Amino acid sequence: MVNRTAIIKQPDKISSFNDVYKLQKEYQDALILDNSNPDFIWIGEHQLCYTLGRGSNYDNLLFSLNDAKYDVFKIDRGGEVTCHMPGQLVTYLVLDLKNFNKDLNWYLRKIEEIIINILGAFNIDCHSRKGFTGVWIGNKKIASIGIGCKRWITINGFSINIDCELENFNKIVPCGIENCLMANMIDYNKNLNIQEVKRIVKKTIEEEFNFDFISK
Repeated sequence: MVNRTAIIKQPDKISSFNDVYKLQKEYQDALILDNSNPDFIWIGEHQLCYTLGRGSNYDNLLFSLNDAKYDVFKIDRGGEVTCHMPGQLVTYLVLDLKNFNKDLNWYLRKIEEIIINILGAFNIDCHSRKGFTGVWIGNKKIASIGIGCKRWITINGFSINIDCELENFNKIVPCGIENCLMANMIDYNKNLNIQEVKRIVKKTIEEEFNFDFISK
């Protein structure tokens, strides 16, 4: 595997989804223009919002789009509707799959493997499910994945529920899965905190993709 330089951003403040989405697109465009540019990783939290992937079924959104109380974004990724909020750790990966494996199924399974390894570091037993994308603890979903890809340059990534208000998922059919129950990591390991999870996420991605991280 090629050793790659990647810019990493890990803000401590709660970030606006739209600002970070625009930032991802900038790095994606830069890599499409010149693949010698660095990959980009973002690890942080968002203010409460809902995002819809390409071709999402709007019936999975259980409130009106005209309701100004909710921030909703239609974005360039696969998958159905999901929710972001404080207490949930979101990781975005803008990377050139030509340096790894030009196979989106491989990439999705790789992300699942990364999430399983992250939770395993906290002694939380979890698993993927055949026919679905994401990671579960028993019958509850702990992590969601949604990716976009243009000319083999990825965008978006995954979210892990650490200690968030799971009631926010009641406003949607999460990932289009009927009767989908959601979980928090804190329910299975009372001693963890989001900063420690962030550290493990960074370490795992660095090792799995053989990245040299730089700040900018």
